[in-house]
Amino acid sequence: MMKSHSTVLPGSTLGMLGGGQLGGFFTEAAIRMGYKVVVWDPSDKAPAKRFAEKSLNADFLDFDSADEFLKNVEAVSLEWENVPSELVHFLENKSIVKPTSKSLALAQNRITEKAFLSNNNIPLTEYLPVNSFDEFAKVTFDTPWVIKTATMGYDGHGQWNVNHLRDLQLIKPDLTTGPWVVERRVKYLCEISVIVVSDGSDNVVSFPVIENSHSENILRMSVYPPRVPLKTQLNAKKIAEKVVVALDDPGVFCVEMFVVDDDIVLVNEIAPRPHNSGHLTIDAFSVSQYEMQVRVLCGLPFSDPAPLTSVVMLNVLGFEMENLVKFHSINELFDKTNAKLYMYGKDQIKHKRKLGHIIFTGKNIDDLIDQANFIYDLIKV
Repeated sequence: MMKSHSTVLPGSTLGMLGGGQLGGFFTEAAIRMGYKVVVWDPSDKAPAKRFAEKSLNADFLDFDSADEFLKNVEAVSLEWENVPSELVHFLENKSIVKPTSKSLALAQNRITEKAFLSNNNIPLTEYLPVNSFDEFAKVTFDTPWVIKTATMGYDGHGQWNVNHLRDLQLIKPDLTTGPWVVERRVKYLCEISVIVVSDGSDNVVSFPVIENSHSENILRMSVYPPRVPLKTQLNAKKIAEKVVVALDDPGVFCVEMFVVDDDIVLVNEIAPRPHNSGHLTIDAFSVSQYEMQVRVLCGLPFSDPAPLTSVVMLNVLGFEMENLVKFHSINELFDKTNAKLYMYGKDQIKHKRKLGHIIFTGKNIDDLIDQANFIYDLIKV
């Protein structure tokens, strides 16, 4: 593995695996800091390629293309946890890659991820790995459950709610091939995320806690400051930093959690990359999660990000975009709220696909939430 502590100076070219909105925001941050970026994504219409110095359309398992990619870049990061860990392992033996295949492979398998959390005494929900449909009968804890595919799940894909055991027969046609993870569904006050930055050794900092709400397992709204007690926030940050220290890998990570009560916070999952909820760091903090990703990758110093304002982020999903860009809606957005609109440039509208987000900043968090709900009522499908 290449040494990861080298400093990559502005003027250099960075590589990004994945060309979605996270890769796009990374690329914009890198360009602002004086870098060039090569974006590798199998789709020739990946939106991050709009900002790239050069782009690559090959399959992620085309290792001849990987060698060509390495000729053009001096360090590599990623924006999606389903980039093949085999590719990242190949690249990290020849270049600087952050995060490495170690944390990526961990996040790609929920069974491995849950075992890692449990072995490091991280609080989490009850769970059980299941390899076949018949094994669901052996689950020892009561319903309700959440069943998740062990691999390749994201944005609500590969997840099923089971309120009663009889529901298993209803979802059986969708449960094609295991393994799966069965989790006890917990009652919680809210969901939160903590974005943690690590140089892979002693320097670990985290952004303040972000409060999140979801619709059909897809992030709908994020709020900072969160409406949870300070002691709960401090506990969540402590847990998130403990998780990332245990990972022992450089990069920007997101730890998603449930707040069960003021004293109990449970970890849901780890993302080895910046996070959708962290989009709001672009406008609400002294440094964004994307600039942090550039800094970590390039071996540059980083420190605690300072909050600048209260903020609410509203995701624009799927066919809501058609309603947003109508004359009445777009005029209401800019006339009635203090909104900032981000559109990702994706080529197709698909059901619940993340196509953009809207940022509302100001002093009063309740007013910002009202503004976000006002716009959501205009665009909802």
